[in-house]
This record gives sequence, structure tokens and C-alpha cells, in this order.
Amino acid sequence: MVSLSQMLCFIFTFFLSGALASTGFAHNPILDKGKDKHKDPEKLMNKSSFCIECHQEETPGIFEEWLKSTHARTGVGCADCHATDAKEYDTFLHAEKHYIRTVVSPIICAKCHKDIQRDYFTSGHAQALEVLKTIKEDDPRFPVVSLYKDDNFQQCSGCHGGEVALDDNHLPDEATWPDSGAGRINPNTSHGNCSSCHLGHRFSSAAARQPETCLRCHDGRNYPEGDIYRSSAHGMVYATQTDKENLGKLGFYFTGKDMVAPTCAFCHFNGSGHGQRTRHNGAWRLPRDLTHPEAPMAPKNADKLRSNMKAVCNQCHAKTVINRFFDNADKRLAEYQEKTVQPKLKEYRRKLAEVKEGTERENIIKEYTRFLAEGKRYRMNLYMGNIGRTQR
Repeated sequence: MVSLSQMLCFIFTFFLSGALASTGFAHNPILDKGKDKHKDPEKLMNKSSFCIECHQEETPGIFEEWLKSTHARTGVGCADCHATDAKEYDTFLHAEKHYIRTVVSPIICAKCHKDIQRDYFTSGHAQALEVLKTIKEDDPRFPVVSLYKDDNFQQCSGCHGGEVALDDNHLPDEATWPDSGAGRINPNTSHGNCSSCHLGHRFSSAAARQPETCLRCHDGRNYPEGDIYRSSAHGMVYATQTDKENLGKLGFYFTGKDMVAPTCAFCHFNGSGHGQRTRHNGAWRLPRDLTHPEAPMAPKNADKLRSNMKAVCNQCHAKTVINRFFDNADKRLAEYQEKTVQPKLKEYRRKLAEVKEGTERENIIKEYTRFLAEGKRYRMNLYMGNIGRTQR
């Protein structure tokens, strides 16, 4: 026998699906403020109707973004992510009616996406701020990173994230919010920010699959991936591709048949390739850390990680071509590290040990920063198609 609560949930989902089926959502009883004020909180699942009543008029852009989302289609409303109760430490009374939280952390997303959350928490994205905090003095990157430690890496928070603090009213402190960084430390102490890639209130897979989303952070002198991708054969095919509709294809992964040109997510996250599955840890196909000046191998399973990447490549390229490409890149990398990087690292370590402070040290670090950026560009170019260059 169907219970009253089950029937109400069915009614909510039915009406919400109808709203998405037509752009004329004003005719839907749930979304039509003029027909039903929804004063009875039991009339709708999780009280999201109260949010809808106001926000479809006060913030129509955000409302319509949500309306077009998979969340809306499956009956996930505002309250599922933002609602809480008065006892929670990050709660405040919104519009003098409802207790909500502003910061939606991956812990909230994990109510539905548990496996994704577990995978994401191990990633460099979720740990982006913590990585900066834990770099030790013997790490070759420390001289550069140390410049930003005094203000707790606030200058890095746009991409790496910052620590979000709450004020006396349980609202995010204006000095730490808004914060869109991938490695944000949330008020509940969890690390990460799903909306850094799944942007806005649509939280679409298509947005996370577009290289433009990745290039929001992975671009510039110290993060050359964006420039390298744009000038690579893959990037040029993507840029000149007129039909990108498949980026919004429902489901957890594409295959090579779905894509004219690979994007960042296609190679590093999607479950494309034989035996692969979608991951939310981009290192799952990276046998080396090319961002590190010493380019260390992965501590374990390096061969497996290389196989994961080759499986993606194999959807469009022959195995012989793939093997030649990686063999050539590995050979050039070894030569570059031995002849250029290691001698320079030794020289800079000596200089930095001798000069502890003052303008001279600042100039050494500036020069050292350029050297690290050039090395990163050369290494990444080797594996992204431009045969190793330190600059254009």
C-alpha cells in the first residue's frame, strides 16, 4: 500500500518533470506562485517550493539554470543541498523563515554521490590547498611556494581554494567568501569544491567536459597546460569543431565514437577506453608528476597508470603509434632532466642556500620561478604533442 509521503514525493517529481518538459513552467502548479503559495510545508518534498516561490522572481537566472539541470529533472531541489536545521554550526536563518547553509561542500553532494566523493577526496583537486600547505623545505618548489605562506595562500585561493571561516552570525566571513577554488577547505573541515568544475546551479557534465572549464585554472605562465592544449592538434580540432552537442550526452562516459576531438576531461577523467571507468581523480592515468621539477614516477602502479592512458588513446590511434609516441617522449624527458634540469636545480639550490634575504634573494627566486615554469612547459609539451618546448 502506498503511503501518503510516497504519494507526495511522486506528485512532486511528476510536476517537476513536467516543468522541464516545457519552457512554459509558469503553468506548473509547483512553480506557479500565483496558483499556490505552498503554506503547508508538507505539501512538497523538502520544502523546496518555498525557495522556488521567491527565487524564480528574485534570481530568475539561477532558477532557470537549476530548472534545466539533471537535479531538477530527478526531483532534487534547493533544500536538498542548502537546507539544514538550527542546531548545525554553519546554519543561519534565511529570509526570516528557513534555516540554510551557504557553503555546499562535497560532504553534502555525497548524500547521493558517495563513490564519486570518495574518489574525489583523494585527488589533487580536492587537496590543492593542502598540497601547498604541506610542501616541505627540501622540496624544490618550496622557495616559490614560501612567498605565499604568510597570508595562508590567499593569493592562490582563486584556483587552489582557501579556508572558509564563519562569522558570529554563522555566515561565511567576507574575507574568505566567495571562494571557487578546487581545494577549498569548507566550514565542516572537508576539502574540495564540486562546483569548481560543475559550475553554477546546473551542475552539468557538459560544463565539466569543456576544456574552457579546466583552463580557468590550468593556464598562464606557471600553469602552461592551457596554452599547450590550445596549440596542440587535439586542441585545434576541438576549437574548429562546429558541433559540440555530444559534450552534454547523458551517462557517465563517452567513447571515441562520441568525440571528434578529445578534451581534457575525455583523456583524464572519462571512463573512455577498454577496461576504464569514469574517475574524479585526474592522476589515475598519469604515471609521472610532470609538474614537479624532478618529474618523479608515481609511487606505485606506474605501469598500470600508463596503461590506463594508452587505453584512452587507443580509441583513435593504433597501438604502434601510441607506443612510439610515449617511447619518444620518455627518451626526450630523460635527456632533458639529466642535461638541463638537474644541473640547474643544483645551481639554484646553492644560490638560495648562500643568499638568505634581501633584493638579491628575491631576484634569484624570480629567476628560479621562470626556470621551473619553463621546465614544466617542456615536460608537458612532450606528452601533449608539441615535442618539447620551453616557450612558443
